[in-house]
Amino acid sequence: MTSPEHHQESVSVDGERPTKRPVPCPVCDASDEEVLYEPTVEVRDPGLLYGAASGIRGTQRLVTCRRCGMIYESPRYPDEVIFAGYASSEESGHDSQHPMRVRSFRRALEKLARHLPPSGSKVLDIGCAGGGYLEAAAAFGYEAVGLEPSRFLVEQGRQRGLQVEAGSIESHPFSAGSFDLVSFWDVLEHVPDPKAAIVEAARLLRPDGVLLINYPDIGTWQARIAGRRFWWILSVHLHHFSRRTLAEACRRSGVEAFVYRRYWQTLQVGYLQDVGVQLGVPLGRLLRRLTPRAVRRLPLPYYASQTTALARIVR
Repeated sequence: MTSPEHHQESVSVDGERPTKRPVPCPVCDASDEEVLYEPTVEVRDPGLLYGAASGIRGTQRLVTCRRCGMIYESPRYPDEVIFAGYASSEESGHDSQHPMRVRSFRRALEKLARHLPPSGSKVLDIGCAGGGYLEAAAAFGYEAVGLEPSRFLVEQGRQRGLQVEAGSIESHPFSAGSFDLVSFWDVLEHVPDPKAAIVEAARLLRPDGVLLINYPDIGTWQARIAGRRFWWILSVHLHHFSRRTLAEACRRSGVEAFVYRRYWQTLQVGYLQDVGVQLGVPLGRLLRRLTPRAVRRLPLPYYASQTTALARIVR
């Protein structure tokens, strides 16, 4: 394996250097796997692996569960190491697109409106980043609360006057049955135990509440064509759901997915070019250099194999 330019030594946990450990399938709990992709670069610093929204390509050994077809990283670092990386994340680049993200979330809510709770409902967004969805939800008529592990992003959200609590779905201050809508916007693929996260999210819902899960969909035709170069295969993504495996994870967690929609996002051209350069897109640096500054500021709607699923508690 080769090491990227930003290779660093691992941080220590309790005085010891963390090591990766095998994990079972996050959907069916089986330990019956076949290797899909071996890592091509070596990065041992969890702060680099988990301390940015985009992550690093090529660092993971991805396997496919022979029982249910789920794709996930194994072996991987312990949960506490991953959470420490998330908490230390400073996402100024991600947060620079706050107005664009608000626009995207508001459009998504409008398209899903007939399936969602009415105006005035209470909403929890898990992994809310700088609060783009909270702002969109408030404009949609919801009372919105966010939960975020990154200390930097918690502060960014609070500076915007949004209600953001520091924490994660594994550790939070909320009582059962507190919300009409709980959302995971591009978060479920980050959590070490997605089924436990869904179970806890369902516990926080009122009986007729709705669970929203937006995720990178590895079952799309774009993902199949891209193969190991699928743009969502990044160090921060521990799991890779398709519609089938997400539905199974929901079923095993006591909820039923009943709506699936493609998620179109709007971000600035320049930001997308910067991400492309970071991910090693061919000719990315040249295109960025040739793009006029005014064009880089333009908003660009795009679809990148993300799916929004809505689920409800099985009665």
